[in-house]
Amino acid sequence: MSFSTRRVGVLAAGALTAGVLLTGCGGESDDAVDPGEIAPITEAVDDAIQMESQLRGVISRLMIDCLTDAGFDVHAPDLTGDPDAWMAEEGFEPLVGSDPPGSRDIPTVAEAEERGVYVGLTLDPDREPDDDDGAWGYDPNDPFFAMPLEYQEEYQLARYGEEYLEAIAPGGDPGGELPVEGGCSGEVNVAVTEATGLENGKIEWPEVMGHSDAHLAEFESETLLSARNAWSSCVEDRGHPYFEFSRGSVDLWNYGQMFYKDSSYYSDSSESYPFDPPTGAPWEFDEAYPKEIAFAVDVAECADDSGLRETMTTEWNRTMSQAAMAHQEAIFAWHDSLEEALEAVQSLLTE
Repeated sequence: MSFSTRRVGVLAAGALTAGVLLTGCGGESDDAVDPGEIAPITEAVDDAIQMESQLRGVISRLMIDCLTDAGFDVHAPDLTGDPDAWMAEEGFEPLVGSDPPGSRDIPTVAEAEERGVYVGLTLDPDREPDDDDGAWGYDPNDPFFAMPLEYQEEYQLARYGEEYLEAIAPGGDPGGELPVEGGCSGEVNVAVTEATGLENGKIEWPEVMGHSDAHLAEFESETLLSARNAWSSCVEDRGHPYFEFSRGSVDLWNYGQMFYKDSSYYSDSSESYPFDPPTGAPWEFDEAYPKEIAFAVDVAECADDSGLRETMTTEWNRTMSQAAMAHQEAIFAWHDSLEEALEAVQSLLTE
């Protein structure tokens, strides 16, 4: 469904609202964006993301069909896997309602009690190694990787072509830009490009979907700066440094490293930080880890007591709602372009 019929009312009602909201002083405004005006925009974003997944899925299906015709019946997991998996792998978040910048730097009380600021867990001498078997798309239990090595090599050759494979092989020399993919990948890319009028069917996302400097400047309102100051003062009152934010983030990790005798802080003197190690540091792991936990709990409790956590969420939602209103035409155009591309690519399945 095209959103062109739904945007008329939003544009008419929203244009003035967006103009008022985005001209507020200091990144704040007494006016709130009407949820009814934002709803069609966020719906368009959510719908576009689903179409992006469907588009990837159809292209994978075309690749599988080509490789099946070439004599292969067991396929690589990146082609057979869930087309929605990329959203988790790439950390996709909704336009409105995403985590505010800096929020992941500050643990909740429960997180703090379990892992501190995540330094000790990485330095624990008794730590069990992570199970990374499924990392980077490699799962030794996947049927494809259970196939003989000769099968896998022939499969990749049929998929990408000899020239491209040689260029990306360890020690390969592409001589500048990589050659164009050959094999089934090249055939599918050409077909998708011709069907959509877009190179490989790729459509650039609107700038509003990223965390830009403009968003950050709008986010850092007087309300937020006041809450940050209250949080930093609370943490300082509990015997820790007064932490400053930089580009939306706060550096608790490097302060946490200062607790540990075996951390990189004490083995690499090239780094400098705007705070000194805690009194008595460094300590051996068994003594340092409880101190890190206590520090993290202070950080988390102060975020609750000062209202910082809630303020970050409120101000970021305000920022992104205003950005959505200001960039709605680009969002709707992106949505409609994806809709057209998906329809064109789907038609290739029936040819």
